[in-house]
Amino acid sequence: MEKISKGFLLLCFSLWYLPGFAQLTVKGTVKEQGTERALVKASITAVGSGKTALTDEKGRFELSVANLQDTLRITYLGYTDRLIPLQGRASVIVQLVPDASKLDEVVVVGYGSMKKGEVTSAIANVKSDEFVQGMVRSPTQLLQGKVAGLQMSNPSGDPTAGVQINIRGVSTISASSDPLVVIDGIPGGSLNAIAPEDVESIDVLKDGSAAAIYGTRGTNGVILVTTKKAKAGAASLDYHTYYSYEQLQKKPELLNATDYRSLLQDPQFADKVSDEGTSTDWVEEVTRTPINFVHNLSLRGGTASTNYMLSGTYRSQEGVLLRTYKKPIILKANINHNMWDDKLKFQFNISNSMVTQQVTWYDAFLQAMLSNPTRPVYAADGTYNEYGVSYKPYNPVALLNEETDKQRANTLLTSGRITYSPISNLNVSVMGGFQRYDDTRDKWNTFRYFTTTIENKNGEVTKWNNLHMDRTLELTADYVKDIGLHSITGMIGYNYQDFNRQGSSMYAFDFPTDYFEAWNIQSSNAILDGRAQLSSYRNNSKLISFFGRLTYNYADKYMVMTSLRREGSTKFGKDNKWGFFPAVSAGWRISKERFMENAKAIDDLKLRVGYGITGTEIGSAYQSLVLLNYTSPSFLNGEWIRGVVPASNPNPNLKWERKAEWNVGLDVSLLKSRISATLDLYDRTTSDLLAEYQVPVPPNYTSSMWANVGKINNRGVEISLTGKAVQREQFDLSLTGNFSYNKNKVVSLSNESYQRDYWYTGWTSSGIQQYTHIVKQGEPLGNFYGLKAVGLSEEGRWLVEALDGGQKLQSEAGQEDKQVLGNGLPKMYASLNVYMRYRKFDLGMMVRGAFDYQVFNEYRAHWETMGRISEGNLPKSALNKPFGSNSYVWEPQVYNSYFIEDGDFVKIDNITFGYNLNLNNKYFKRLRVYLSGLNLYTFTGYKGMDPEVSIKGLAPGVESKSLYPTVRSYTLGCMINL
Repeated sequence: MEKISKGFLLLCFSLWYLPGFAQLTVKGTVKEQGTERALVKASITAVGSGKTALTDEKGRFELSVANLQDTLRITYLGYTDRLIPLQGRASVIVQLVPDASKLDEVVVVGYGSMKKGEVTSAIANVKSDEFVQGMVRSPTQLLQGKVAGLQMSNPSGDPTAGVQINIRGVSTISASSDPLVVIDGIPGGSLNAIAPEDVESIDVLKDGSAAAIYGTRGTNGVILVTTKKAKAGAASLDYHTYYSYEQLQKKPELLNATDYRSLLQDPQFADKVSDEGTSTDWVEEVTRTPINFVHNLSLRGGTASTNYMLSGTYRSQEGVLLRTYKKPIILKANINHNMWDDKLKFQFNISNSMVTQQVTWYDAFLQAMLSNPTRPVYAADGTYNEYGVSYKPYNPVALLNEETDKQRANTLLTSGRITYSPISNLNVSVMGGFQRYDDTRDKWNTFRYFTTTIENKNGEVTKWNNLHMDRTLELTADYVKDIGLHSITGMIGYNYQDFNRQGSSMYAFDFPTDYFEAWNIQSSNAILDGRAQLSSYRNNSKLISFFGRLTYNYADKYMVMTSLRREGSTKFGKDNKWGFFPAVSAGWRISKERFMENAKAIDDLKLRVGYGITGTEIGSAYQSLVLLNYTSPSFLNGEWIRGVVPASNPNPNLKWERKAEWNVGLDVSLLKSRISATLDLYDRTTSDLLAEYQVPVPPNYTSSMWANVGKINNRGVEISLTGKAVQREQFDLSLTGNFSYNKNKVVSLSNESYQRDYWYTGWTSSGIQQYTHIVKQGEPLGNFYGLKAVGLSEEGRWLVEALDGGQKLQSEAGQEDKQVLGNGLPKMYASLNVYMRYRKFDLGMMVRGAFDYQVFNEYRAHWETMGRISEGNLPKSALNKPFGSNSYVWEPQVYNSYFIEDGDFVKIDNITFGYNLNLNNKYFKRLRVYLSGLNLYTFTGYKGMDPEVSIKGLAPGVESKSLYPTVRSYTLGCMINL
């Protein structure tokens, strides 16, 4: 009986334990179809048990399964997923097909790169085939409307001007709000050194956890520019050329000659206007419709061990205003060499930009709008018609023709990197970079310019020269270790940057002749009597950084990234030269959980959470120190002597602004990537804001002090949604929409040592001379501040709202009657990108807009009054009678709410129609021809030239009366691959 009992127990134990012995092992290899290349870290999942494994460096894997009738799911980023029924097999060979929609899903992060699926921060990636097409002025303009949360403005049509960029609002009140630009790994690289045609991709680090690796310069976000690189293979020659036609985006609505003469029939104006006998369209006289062009030629080739890329670009960009232009020549080279079985790698990059450009005084366009339309350009003797008084308009044609302001600039950007891999997965690199910028600027005017004909200066000459040199040394080491389903990567580094700035200028006038233009300046009589001016400057600063990053990935399901940067700057006070900038972010790929197995429509679902601290540098190299100035000279004891006085107060506690940011994001892909979306919520607070405060004298040397005091908060949401509506062999249709909302608030401007509840900023220039904005604790940045117009008196004078709610004449109103009149920063941005392909034809369109903001129209404020009709021409709107009154506006120029308008707009910004031909013959591989339009049409209720105005500084949202008008362009281009 005892034996039977023991046997029964043994049988029961065996039956209970049998499944443990029943586990079977399946082995296999995962390769890329067509190339047989092993795919490393591909994920293999047994559908029945949920167990997973990753392939090794040779694409091999082993996985335990319950039985050989199970099914394996194989996934790899950038490739189409596969389901493989085992059907009794214990060994399989799997080939994955590349997914064209995912092949390039690799994003650049600080000091490295990673797969998009592994990213746990808010990072946007834009490839070259997604860029804006047409005559763009800067590589950053390629991103217009492509990235949610990236706010961009083109407030000027000047070919020498750039674009304005904010990322997630304005996070500072005194320092620069420009994002850090990193070009091919060099922080602070100049975009002037590269051609837009040479850019391969651009990555935008938007949140603190992504940007903290760049420390003191990451507060405003980071833009990582990757240029085109060398590739192994037969020599390939690419030629890209396009011609562009430009015109005014909008012509101002002014009184023409007929309108102006009709005023003579009205007794109110008969004695205030004069008919000078002709009909002149002054805007036509100072503008043109230029034909611009670009030629870009690049050569790539080489072997697997040594390869190269050479490119050259010539751009001719003429402006719509006469004699304005920008003509850069940009040369670039990239050489790579690998040796010792690819354990030792050399990379060398060099880019050089040589620019010649002509700039102009923007007042020329204003003077054209103000000039009498019945007045001829030239007098009977061939000289320019000038009134000879300063309160009348200057001849705008003379302003453009008789003054030259030419700048020649050279930007050199070069870097070299050596990478050594002593063992598998360990890379040690050293990189050296050098950037040099030098420019000379010569400005002179002839004796036919108003400064001579009216002000009797007999010609003026101003000469500037500047030299900037930046040196970079970077040491990094990174290591990757895979242990089963666990993947760990680490990176440590050191960075040293040295910045040198120097320059000088000279100004002189009263010359015996204007024949020598900007030269022979020693002949100036102003030099003889001490009226000429000389100045020079030089400064130096350094940044030293130690940084590191650690990432952990479990089965591509749970991901964590941490980073830390310790950085020191010579710009800050002696007690705060060093700071720490930590960051942490985590990702959870929910779609890989077992409870999501039946959610067949969801391809990918990932939750991201991140927190990071970044900083902002001060502008001046010596802002924390006592600066000394010389006094005016005095003649003592037979010689000229200058005294020395303090010009600033020292602040040993001066430090960088500190921004702390939370970010929560969600990435989702549905229906086999037919629909994908990204949602980000952020909350960023910048503390220790740098600002200037009033202090007592004594004990201080001067009455103002720079200090870290205030706090500002930005909160917002960003949404990006892509839908591939149609995917056919002959026809594709996809749409991508971006939306962002930002709410800004000045939390505080005071602490126990420095108090300041508000200050005024912005300025309306001569004639009005009032502040336009207020920076106030508890309010958003960008608020317009002034008097609210509510009516017009019978005499044509402005009535405004008083403090008690009543009305009073604006001339009798005081500071207590002023109020917030709007805000110049758009709270919402949106864009829609549409791409359609039919066979060899493609069509792309981008529509974008900015919403919920106001624009101060400075031109209207100065000239929309019949009280100035005797001074020059006026806009047609000056004939309006505001608020239903019976009178024209007769009061001189004023600043009030009547001239602050809603700026909301929607622009058809870019349309491109192309034809692609794959020739693949002996001489030609590919040909593309396209037509493109840029800034084509604006839907807006704004009455001015363009509602797309400045978003920088503390006084945004102003369309200046002195401006360079924005333009519309049409482009015909051709790309040939040989």
